[in-house]
Amino acid sequence: MTEWLPLRKKMDSHLSSKMSLRFKTTSRIARCNRIILLFALLAIAILSLITVNLFQVVIVGRHMHSNTDITHYANGIYTHKEVLRASRGQILDRNGVVIAQDVVSYTLIAVLSDTRVFGDGRPGYVVDKEATAAALSPMLGMSESAIMEYLQRQVYQTQFGTRGRGLSLSVRQRIEALELPGLLFEETVIRNYPLGVFSSHLIGFSQYEDSIAQLVGKMGIESAFNDYLIGINGYKEYQSDISGYIYRDMYQYEEPAVHGNHVTLTIDRGIQESLEMAFEMSASINGAVQSFGSVMEISTGKILAWGQSPSFDPNQMNISDYTNIGAQMAFEPGSTMKTFTYAAAIDTGVYDGQALSNGNFFRMGIKDGLPVMVSEPSQTFSIIRNANRREYGLVSYDESFMRSLNTAIAELLSSRLKPSVFESYLDRFGFFKPVSTDKILETSGNKVFRYPIEMVTTGYGQGSTVTMLQMLQAHSAIFSDGTMVKPYVVEQITDPVSKQVLYQANTTVISNPIKPSTAFAMQDLMIRTVSDQIGTARFYQIPEVAIMAKTGTAQLAEEGGYSSTMNLHSIAAAMPADNPKYMVFYAFVSPVSNRAHVDTDATKSLFRKVAMTFNLSDEDRDPMSEKEVTIVTLPSFINRPVSDVLTFSNAHATQTVVIGSGLTVIDQYPESKISVLSTQRLFVRTEGKQRVINDLSGYSRKDVLVYAQLAGIDVQIEGEGYVIAQSIAPETIVGDDDHLVVRLSLNP
Repeated sequence: MTEWLPLRKKMDSHLSSKMSLRFKTTSRIARCNRIILLFALLAIAILSLITVNLFQVVIVGRHMHSNTDITHYANGIYTHKEVLRASRGQILDRNGVVIAQDVVSYTLIAVLSDTRVFGDGRPGYVVDKEATAAALSPMLGMSESAIMEYLQRQVYQTQFGTRGRGLSLSVRQRIEALELPGLLFEETVIRNYPLGVFSSHLIGFSQYEDSIAQLVGKMGIESAFNDYLIGINGYKEYQSDISGYIYRDMYQYEEPAVHGNHVTLTIDRGIQESLEMAFEMSASINGAVQSFGSVMEISTGKILAWGQSPSFDPNQMNISDYTNIGAQMAFEPGSTMKTFTYAAAIDTGVYDGQALSNGNFFRMGIKDGLPVMVSEPSQTFSIIRNANRREYGLVSYDESFMRSLNTAIAELLSSRLKPSVFESYLDRFGFFKPVSTDKILETSGNKVFRYPIEMVTTGYGQGSTVTMLQMLQAHSAIFSDGTMVKPYVVEQITDPVSKQVLYQANTTVISNPIKPSTAFAMQDLMIRTVSDQIGTARFYQIPEVAIMAKTGTAQLAEEGGYSSTMNLHSIAAAMPADNPKYMVFYAFVSPVSNRAHVDTDATKSLFRKVAMTFNLSDEDRDPMSEKEVTIVTLPSFINRPVSDVLTFSNAHATQTVVIGSGLTVIDQYPESKISVLSTQRLFVRTEGKQRVINDLSGYSRKDVLVYAQLAGIDVQIEGEGYVIAQSIAPETIVGDDDHLVVRLSLNP
């Protein structure tokens, strides 16, 4: 038995191995069958898709995957879709003058790769780079070397920077006439600002956005009213044959573009341009490094001008500061704030204009957390002094206002007007809170009124900060019957097609912070500040109309204290004095000077423009008092004293212009024995070597030319009409190299 056991084990092992092999073979066959089945099913699915697609293509005529109707291609018909561009609405001034508009422009492109060749073998690239640069230089206003830098780039094609963009149609046509190979033009739409630097921080700008194929406002009115200005692009779909021909029975559909709405502002072009020129004059005459100002119609709140300097030309985008100073810069106003301190005292019945105050200095002490007047140095917390530490002795409160004394404000707030009452009036006048007008971004200023010294300094315009927009609103109460209105700049929004008015502005009365009697009392003080010889605004008088005003000079705040070299000078004025209709707020930052409110030609030029634009005059002026116009025969004044000329002028009511600083006449115009109207100007030149520029306001072009010839000065005349501004201020001594520019207007 034991001998058979090994044999049995061998037989069992062999049998098991044979069965395992058979199982593996069967499993392998099954796996292969499944793979074959899977491929078969996949092949059937693909074949089915091909069959269905083929069926759709052959029977239905539509490609299944792209869902494209291929019958048009089969029949030689093509479907096109074009965008119909919507125009952005225009921004206009109060008289319809365009401030912002869309224009078609062109971008110049130069192909540099020699792979671009036309079918007839002509080169489609720049062949002679030097010749091309020489030809383009005068067209683009670029140097040949600058153009060569672009043409020598190792790229397929290039543009020419800002000089090569925004080209007009005429420039494109002149370049095309050169027939230079390799030059292309790309048509674009840009926003154009025909007036250039013109209230730029208020108007803002817009830029093209590829994602929506639209110009979009990025700043100012352009941004705030973008939803009104922007249009809705339309589109056009149509069919054509392979050659582009469109047949009558082909598919056509058009969704018209909806153009943007026009926004009309309250801004007046003439007054705005005078404001911009005043900024330039302030820089030239006063050394101003920053200026800002506005003109407003008092009864309505319409802003007629608004601007700042430095500014920018939105066509060039040469912008360095995006701050709209009039609304977004809070500043310490200086003595223009005294108007509201006095108004609060008058309105509450604690003011006595004839009462005397110490005009030397004011010793301020503190009692119960409030400022008080003290006499002992040991009780003194602070000493309030006047500008330049000047002392005036005992001065009435009325005279103190005209002289702009800080000491009077300190006495008012320590002995007559409670600081808490004054604070409530600051709130009534709308300071330290947003004006919220026409979506203009603004700051609120900062009320610094916690400590006794701050209560006093706020009274004369230091410490607490305000904005020009707030000053316009607050002064509307002072210059009216006590009614305070909200300033605004957007007058109307209209549909350019239907002419439907979508928005019409109306005057918004905020409140009546003071009584009419208070407003009239303040107006009287401000008139005297101009007309009286002690008034700080006496140098702002203009011949056209009497004005009222209050000046201000504030230390310029800087990190860690106040600047010792720069001041902010300002003036708030209204005209006519007997019935104020228009106000001007004007300010500039310049080196410390006692002549800031003496050399006032910049601001006066703006005043005169406002007066002449609206034909303002004093209501009590007697029109019958005008002298009769007569015919005068002129004698010879040559070699005669200037006094003879003046005597003749007074006797015959002629307008005489004396040129030079001498005492004897050496030339005259018109010449002797000429008969002229008494209203015509008589020019005489003296032997003095020193040449001083005269005030040319109101001169005609002829008068300017006569004056320039006799004065021996080079002159450039801009515009037509009568002189409204001159580049060299009156009373300025000029040399041989000086150049005078005068600006004329038909609507002075």
